[in-house]
Amino acid sequence: MKGKLVYSGDPELPNGHDIAPANKNSIAPRFNFAWSPFTDQKTVIRGGFDVFYTNSIAAINAPGQSSNNMPGWALSYAWQGSFYPDQCLPFSGQCVAFPLSDTTTDKAQLTTPPFTTQFAAQRRDPLLGFSHVEFFTPPPHDPMVLSWNLEVQRELPGKMMLSVGYVGTHGTHLMGEPFRQFNYVHTADRIKYRTTLDANIPITDVYSGKTAALLQQVYVTPGQPPNLPRSLLLKPYPFYGAIQSLQNQTAFDGTTIYHGMNVRFQKQYSHGLSFIAAYTFSKKINNAMTSSPVVLVTDPIHWARSGNIGGRAGQLAWDGGFSSVFQDPDNRNLDRALAADDIPHMLNIAATYELPIGIGKPFLNRKGAASKLLGGWRFTSNFNTQSGVPLPISGPCNELTCRPNLVGDPKFKENRSREQQINQWINPAAFDPPFGSDQSFWANYDPNDDRAWQFGTAGPRLPGIRSPGFWNVDAALAKSFHITESKYFEFRWEVFNALNHQNLGFPDTNFCLPPGPGGLVDAVHQDGCQFGRITNIQTDPRSMQFALKFIF
Repeated sequence: MKGKLVYSGDPELPNGHDIAPANKNSIAPRFNFAWSPFTDQKTVIRGGFDVFYTNSIAAINAPGQSSNNMPGWALSYAWQGSFYPDQCLPFSGQCVAFPLSDTTTDKAQLTTPPFTTQFAAQRRDPLLGFSHVEFFTPPPHDPMVLSWNLEVQRELPGKMMLSVGYVGTHGTHLMGEPFRQFNYVHTADRIKYRTTLDANIPITDVYSGKTAALLQQVYVTPGQPPNLPRSLLLKPYPFYGAIQSLQNQTAFDGTTIYHGMNVRFQKQYSHGLSFIAAYTFSKKINNAMTSSPVVLVTDPIHWARSGNIGGRAGQLAWDGGFSSVFQDPDNRNLDRALAADDIPHMLNIAATYELPIGIGKPFLNRKGAASKLLGGWRFTSNFNTQSGVPLPISGPCNELTCRPNLVGDPKFKENRSREQQINQWINPAAFDPPFGSDQSFWANYDPNDDRAWQFGTAGPRLPGIRSPGFWNVDAALAKSFHITESKYFEFRWEVFNALNHQNLGFPDTNFCLPPGPGGLVDAVHQDGCQFGRITNIQTDPRSMQFALKFIF
C-alpha cells in the first residue's frame, strides 16, 4: 500500500521538525586573482574559480504564484456520485448528477471523498481513491553553480581597452521539472499492453491478499465484479490510481553547462566620446526542464502579448514549459539538449557622443544665446544583435510521443527571399512523423501496429534550426539647460527601434504537411497546416518619448 501521506506530528515528521531541513554541508570556496605581468602595468590577467549556492527553500516559496506555493491544504472534491449509479461512466466521473424529481438524497455522498468541511489533515485522512494530491519534496542538495573564468585585459592608447576572456559555469541540483507526475504507467508496460492497457481485469491478476481486498474496498461498488482497469493497477501507487494527478511542485534535478568567450573593446570618456563594444560566443546545454523561479513566477516577455510580439521567450517547451516534455519519463537523461535560451552570438555596441559645441568646446566657445541653445547636446545610441534560439518541433503523435523523426537538414541551404522565409522558415522534408514515412500508414493509422509505438529521433530542441535572429537600434538625444550650477532642466528625446526594423518572430513548429492532391488529408496532411510559417514579429514598431526634468 504505497503512498502514505505524512502530516506534521506523525512519527515520520514529528512536531518541530522541518519539512526541508537545512543542508549544512554547502561549503562554497572561492579563489580569484589579478596579475599584471609587465612593468608598464597595462596588461592584467584575471581569473578565478567559485562555488555558489542558493537558498532553494526561499526560491520555491517566493511570494505569489511561485514554483511551490505549497505546503498547504485546499478542500477539493471530485463529483463522482449520482442519484443514478447505473448512469455513471466507470472510472470517468461522468454521471447524471441531479434528477428533476426527488432530491432528498444526501448530496454530500455524491462527491468522492464525501463532502466535509474538515481538512484532510484534521481527520488524518489517507485520501485513498479519487483525490488530487500535491506534495513537497525537499531538495537533497542546495542548488549549486560552479563558475570559472580567465580574462586578459590590455590598455590601449586613447583611453581604450581590449579584453578577451573565457567563462564557464556548471549548475547541478537546479530547479527542474515543475509538477512532476509520480503516478503513471511505465513505458515498458505501455508498450507491452498497448491498446489493452485500459481493459478491465480482475484485481487478483496483479495483487493478492490484503492489498487486493483494500483495492476492492476503495474502488469497487459492493456486489460488482472485483475488476479494475489494468492501467490503474500498474501504476506505482494504485490506491491513488484514479486521481487526476499525484505530483510534487518542483524536482531539483536540473543541470546546466555553459561555455562562453567574451571580447570587449571599451573607450573611456574623452573628446566627448565614450563607447563599449561587447561580443559573446557561447553554448549552453541543459536537461529538458531546467528552469528557474523567475520563469515560473512571471514571464512578462512571453505572456504579456499574444503571439510572442515584443519578446523572444516561449521556447521552453511546446506548452510553455509548465508540464513534462520528457519523451520517455523513464529515461529523462536522453533529453539533454541545447538550452531554450542558447544564443551563440551576441553583439552589443553602446556609445555616447557630446557634440563639440558650446563653452569649452571647439565650436561656439563663448557666452551667448547660440552657445547655450546649441551646446551641451549628447547623443546616445545602442545597437544589439543576437542569434536565434533553438526550436522544439512537435508533430502528429503516435501512442508514445509527438516528437518527429529527424531525417534531414531542417534549414534551407539556398538563398531565399524574405517572402519565402516568412512562408516556410523550416524545411518540412527534414522530418517524418514518429510512425515513419509510409504514407499508406498515414492514411490508415493502426494503434496496434509496431510503428505506433516508436519514439521520435528529434531532440527536445534542435541546433540545426533556430528562430530568426534579432537586431535593434535605440537612440536618445539629451541636453541640460542650466539656470545655476545646481539647478537645471534636462531634456531627453528617446527613440526605441529607431530604424523601425521588423524582426521576424517565431515560426510555427507543429510539424504537418498541407493537403495532398485532390485535398488529401490524413494523419500528416492536414487542413490549415502552417508548419514553418512566420505570422508574428519580435519587436514593437518604432516609438519615441520626450521628457523634461528639473533638477534642483
